[in-house]
Amino acid sequence: MKQDRVVPLYRAAGFPTPLTGAKAQSLARLHEAGLVIPDGVCVTSRWFGEVASRTDIGETIEDQLRDLGAVPTGTGRSLELIRRALTRTVWPEDLVLEVCAAAERLLGEGPVMVRSSVPVEDGAGLSYAGVFESEGPLSTTAEVLSALARCWAALYSARAFSYARGQLPREYAAFLQTWVRPDAHGVLFTQDPVTHARGPITDVAWGNATDTTSGRGSATRLALADRDSGDVLPQELRDSLISLAAQGEQLFGHALDLEWVWSDGRLHTLQARPITHATAVHAPTTAAWWPDSDVGALHDVDLGLCRRRFEGALQKHIWLRRQCAALDVPTYREAYVVYRPQDTERLAADLSGHLRTEFVQINWGARGTGTVAPLAELADRLKRGHDRNPLADPAFCAAHIGEIVAAEASGFSAVLSDGTVVIESFPAGLPGIKEGGLVPSVFTVSAEGAITREHIADFDRRCRIEPGEGWWWRPQDTPAYSFDRSDAEVLDIARITRALCDSLGEARVEWYAGDGRAMVRDVSLEGGRLDAPSAPGGQLISGGVASGTVLNLPDLAELDEAARALEVSVIGSGTDNAAVMADARITAAVAAVRRTDNVIVVAEYPSAGLIPLVDFAAGFVFQRGNLLCHTAIVLRERGVPAIVSRTAAPLLRDGMSVEVSPAGVTVVHDQERVC
Repeated sequence: MKQDRVVPLYRAAGFPTPLTGAKAQSLARLHEAGLVIPDGVCVTSRWFGEVASRTDIGETIEDQLRDLGAVPTGTGRSLELIRRALTRTVWPEDLVLEVCAAAERLLGEGPVMVRSSVPVEDGAGLSYAGVFESEGPLSTTAEVLSALARCWAALYSARAFSYARGQLPREYAAFLQTWVRPDAHGVLFTQDPVTHARGPITDVAWGNATDTTSGRGSATRLALADRDSGDVLPQELRDSLISLAAQGEQLFGHALDLEWVWSDGRLHTLQARPITHATAVHAPTTAAWWPDSDVGALHDVDLGLCRRRFEGALQKHIWLRRQCAALDVPTYREAYVVYRPQDTERLAADLSGHLRTEFVQINWGARGTGTVAPLAELADRLKRGHDRNPLADPAFCAAHIGEIVAAEASGFSAVLSDGTVVIESFPAGLPGIKEGGLVPSVFTVSAEGAITREHIADFDRRCRIEPGEGWWWRPQDTPAYSFDRSDAEVLDIARITRALCDSLGEARVEWYAGDGRAMVRDVSLEGGRLDAPSAPGGQLISGGVASGTVLNLPDLAELDEAARALEVSVIGSGTDNAAVMADARITAAVAAVRRTDNVIVVAEYPSAGLIPLVDFAAGFVFQRGNLLCHTAIVLRERGVPAIVSRTAAPLLRDGMSVEVSPAGVTVVHDQERVC
């Protein structure tokens, strides 16, 4: 065993910071000073570096970071591919055994935690507080190894990317540490982090020790010099915190932020870092607005709950809108605003010159929590929502505003391998478009501009925009109608599709259209050029050959509902997404697929709720579906064969042995029979 791959936590200060990280080193110094630190072992950056260099992980990271720099629009996809490699690659056995031996020693005393100790973390300039991940308590070596992989993968998260302004750390270290069951826990500041006033203050709470540091729990803030703090804290705990603050400042020579746990009458220190101010977002002093393309300014603006929206937009959409502007391709606009109630009339007037649509969506926090209103009512809606996202200065609020396009049609398009543009078109706003539940009208446009109407679909509903909370499209029943589109609109969609694919590479374009013109809504990068959309045995939506046992999933309603609720999409909605994989509807379907090896899933259509199953199935057969839906993209990216066959799908029964290929679906009994 190399002596600098896995080292005792208490010895971490004896190694360079790039090896063990400042967090582990600070705890080692506190231990040397006689303070109580839970026992642990540091898994150094050398260990993680060897895992990367001796597997495909290192090459994947280099390739994806290079692609990320060349095509920022694919940031989210590149980061997900790195995270997937980190969590799915088999690590070298000798390195795994090193960690298992260290973990087993700690597990002999009880559960353990996995904590990040990234070399750039807890520095005097950048704290990275809350950016990286910790997991636990963990009870087995298998859980420890899985947690190490997930915590390493968090280095390449949307939050880390935003915090580091795109300059992601290149080295990772972590430590395993004995878990301490908390009676009380909190964060101790040796001086006020806002006013800088001297004297220790602490946030204190009871329960799960991660709630306070993550901001999910409610905590009481106490000035320990205040005699009244003794009414909330046991005197012994209060005295121990005051002593920790004094000893910590004396040891490190500067103001500290310390995480602590009180258990069985003893104070345990979990983390010690400088109180940093240099990179804090600026508290607003005046109302203002910024287009979302003004990334440099928005990094430094206090956005409150809208910060997560900004982090998400940095994964793709901000760069896409910049790319569209450079290519003179129309797309929708978005902006962020910081305001007080008295500022709303002025700001609304300013924004009316930036926003061009009749309706806008206003969000004060997470997706799906906003309201849709006419642009003419923006000032009133901002004023009424002022209390929904108060900032550090509660006089101010932040909101995100985006255009809502009142389109007649929406859909997907891509350039096929033969240079033809394929276009799938639906009445705008209908439920089931992204979920794959609707059959579109399909058009192809040759390289010479010749239009072919491959299929004109019939519909019996249309949608209109209805202002209010949540989703704004309201479907209405209509007499059945054929959904054809004008040549001008089809050619305009083909034009913007070619422009984006020429610039970004292989991609699926999501668009809105009306009055003969198209506007880009989104893109999803494909792994390679698409083959022709038809095949002898049906419509091929993902190539390859797979053999296995049929499993029918006849009712997709619950999976559709889960996909909508969890916003399952092309990026980050597979087995790496904890929220998706914790949903009972998803886990039930995954469990059904995993009961048998090499399962061929048979379903009515490629529901987005099937995306979490892609990693576990050998192939898919659908009764209906389309080439460019979300699930089809994931199937192609993962290399899982899938075909739409109206004739074969209804004949396939559970337990049949079948083969899926571009030729169709072959059922194997005593002899082969083609459905």
